[in-house]
Amino acid sequence: MTTGSPWGALASERRFAVTADQDWAPEWATEVMLEWVRRLDVPLHVFQTNPSPALDRAAEEGLVTRGWHPNFFPGSTHGDDEPSVVRHMAEFLPGVRTVRTHGFRESYLALTELANAGIRFDSQFPSAFSGHLVPSVHASGIVRLPVYFEDDVWMRMFPDSGPELGITPLRATLAAPGLKILNVHPIHLALNSPSMAFYDSRRSGIYGEGADPAALAHDGFGVRDVVTAIIDAARADGEKWRSFEDLCDEAAAIVDSQDTLAVLPSA
Repeated sequence: MTTGSPWGALASERRFAVTADQDWAPEWATEVMLEWVRRLDVPLHVFQTNPSPALDRAAEEGLVTRGWHPNFFPGSTHGDDEPSVVRHMAEFLPGVRTVRTHGFRESYLALTELANAGIRFDSQFPSAFSGHLVPSVHASGIVRLPVYFEDDVWMRMFPDSGPELGITPLRATLAAPGLKILNVHPIHLALNSPSMAFYDSRRSGIYGEGADPAALAHDGFGVRDVVTAIIDAARADGEKWRSFEDLCDEAAAIVDSQDTLAVLPSA
């Protein structure tokens, strides 16, 4: 292996996957996201906050896989403390093994509670669109797969950018080895938000019976166009878009085969 890294191909090659944070999105926005996934034919792993018939149907047909998106912030409707939030998630969406917390909020206690509930993988760290990202192992035993691209980070760093900029700022790190996990939000994809200011201007109209997706959406270049361009660029380079769950399995197999990546008690 060219890098000498114990992470093997995860360090020396590129691995591309798409994830989404549901974030209480209205069903119409979730449907827009699912249609986008169908059209592009990419596997999608959704970190889910709340019930969604659209996501239930998509999971049944194999269009998406799912994990938890718990809210550990004060005042959370998921619970008053870490144990109660984890219990809520386990009752709402049992049998999953992945997590990304709302707002990337975390603590040692929260991660330990999640591990005790059966969570084995997270995708918590939002990088600065960094190359050479590899997994790590938390003290709880959770294997961590960092995020390469976070849509609202892009919208804050490059607000109202147009097609002339496109994905130019990402070209160097996109070409570098390592994990390329993209994270999107249904509402930002549905609105094709160009900035957080645009999204904030639409907040009051996105819920309720009177929501008009066509009227709410941005009619110019937005974050959906950016993410689509990343997907197309990787494919043009001959790369494959993989399931996030497959990346989890690949990382776990490497951890299990090495004695230098973690010191954990025997199961």
